[in-house]
Amino acid sequence: MKLNQKVSDPTVPSGGSPVPPNPDGRFGGAVDATIKPQIVYPNHGVMVPPNLGQLEIHFLSGASTNTLFELQFSNTITDVRVYLRCYLPSGFTPPTGAVPAGQSGCIYTPEEKVWKFLAESNRGGQPVRLIVRATDDSGSGKVGVSDPISLQFARAEIKGALYYWTTSGGTGVMRYDFAGTGAATATPVLRASNVNTSVACVGCHALSRNGKKLVAEVNGQNDGRLALVDLASFNSATDKVNLAQSGTKLSNFESWNPDGTKFVGAYADSGATTYNLKLFSGTDAAYEGDIPNTGSNTNPANHPDWSADGKTIAFMSMGRAGTNQRSYKGAIKMVTEKTGGWNEPVTIVPSQTGVNRYYPAIAPDSTFLVYNESNCPTPTTETNIDCNGDTDPSAKLWAAKLEANATPVELANANKGGVMDKGETKLTNSYPKWSPFVTRGNAGDTSRLMWVTFSSSRKYGLRQPVTATGENPWGTLLWMAAVDPDKVGSGDPSYAAFALPFQDINTSNHIAQWASYFVSNGCLTESEGGCGANGATCCNGLQCVQLNQDPPIPCDVAGACVCQAIPQCAPSFEECSAAAPCCEGLRCLDNATGADCSGGSCTCTPPCSGIGQACGGASACCDGLKCVTGTSGSTCQVDIR
Repeated sequence: MKLNQKVSDPTVPSGGSPVPPNPDGRFGGAVDATIKPQIVYPNHGVMVPPNLGQLEIHFLSGASTNTLFELQFSNTITDVRVYLRCYLPSGFTPPTGAVPAGQSGCIYTPEEKVWKFLAESNRGGQPVRLIVRATDDSGSGKVGVSDPISLQFARAEIKGALYYWTTSGGTGVMRYDFAGTGAATATPVLRASNVNTSVACVGCHALSRNGKKLVAEVNGQNDGRLALVDLASFNSATDKVNLAQSGTKLSNFESWNPDGTKFVGAYADSGATTYNLKLFSGTDAAYEGDIPNTGSNTNPANHPDWSADGKTIAFMSMGRAGTNQRSYKGAIKMVTEKTGGWNEPVTIVPSQTGVNRYYPAIAPDSTFLVYNESNCPTPTTETNIDCNGDTDPSAKLWAAKLEANATPVELANANKGGVMDKGETKLTNSYPKWSPFVTRGNAGDTSRLMWVTFSSSRKYGLRQPVTATGENPWGTLLWMAAVDPDKVGSGDPSYAAFALPFQDINTSNHIAQWASYFVSNGCLTESEGGCGANGATCCNGLQCVQLNQDPPIPCDVAGACVCQAIPQCAPSFEECSAAAPCCEGLRCLDNATGADCSGGSCTCTPPCSGIGQACGGASACCDGLKCVTGTSGSTCQVDIR
């Protein structure tokens, strides 16, 4: 059994014609390598969340005689073909030199139904092969066939709110709700105009994990004044906020503890009086004291990150003092909690001549971190732009376990550019931050998956970041990559990265901080009571339920209502029932009878099972595969008879 779908894209290019009737019959000509199209985005080996929805596909048309194109998505359970013309989004022109002479650049965004065909049938499953075929409209012309790429759909959807700093509109912090159902665009949450004191910009920021509080630094280097915002009540269209502590210079980079009661910061710029990590109240940003021995005037502390379990703070220790944005020869260190305080700092990755290490970000399972590493052109010029702790071109992502003298590993797949980068390795892969959730991976019941976001100056297929001046000729856009946490320490745990589609690509975007929920208009987060009959609403992605019912039911009883996560549809081979439905494209089948679920033991079953997936009973193997019984049960394998 296969999911077979053929779809004609309804978009008609300006001055062009629609896809002709029965387009599949026009690709019968001989294959000709001289007219082959080329896929230039996404990157080969990418993994995307099934609710991304807007993954653009960029390709070059091949010969000018190619007028009709077929995108073929296939594996053992999928054969989805989209027929389309070559066109570009309205108002977009590829940069000079991006499209070879005699060819055209093409960008296709799947319709919702096409995306569902692909994502819901393949989430958590085997990779999907994508090729582009090209021909003319005659039905007798030659056919060009692109080199294939592979893409995968993660098992679990990604949730939470993402907040990032943009240089557009007077600079400020934007946010996007991954659990939202509205327009797939980011919206402003804090601009310089939202601060009562006149400031030029609002940039570096940190979110409490539940999404209720935001702290942001104003004006960049040598300033250190903070704006503390209660997002539950703040209206970005009308409200203004005072600078914390009457505008005292406090910190340039911050991170929150798990319950949002305090944050840690660092300040080593002009006017600094202490160079340790500093603790602040999450209520009013009052200074509560230093973490001893974490910094000095020659080796200041920088870039703190507080773990999700609250037990560890990782930070950069400057090997050569500078400002918080311009620091050099950094080491990655950590402090761990003890009764009434913190243990002495431990070095995870040491300082090294000719290298700068900075921006640690602890993974959501609190067992390892990612960080940035830049290479200095020569050991004696560590103040060079290709070595500092800002947007230097040589920045790459590395991972290390949270232990003394850890062995780092490069996130080579995430660091790698795409076709349009043409081998360039200096891609400014900087500012790594984690989605707060650990989800189930694609490699079995015990596999795990996490997501890391970062900024990069790489080409977004036929698109490219804005040009810039100063230390880097290019601005940066936000990218995201899947990470298998169980591979840390044994090889590259990362997948190829993809660009976040909701960002404004006509600006430079940085520091994609995460929160578990998109908090606004007084909404309540998980496990908070007072919703329903009391008038308060739950934040997006949560529902108001009555906990003294089993299972919990929608609540309108005053004093008995709590916000809880909305149950997600069950993916392939997970338990299901009438109250816990399967994701689209799957059937909830009774394990005993193989019929539609009627008992208490049911499983979400795909149309057919791919290589390594469970089979037997109502779950047949896809074409060409055989159901083989092994020590861990029956799985589909290649039939070698």
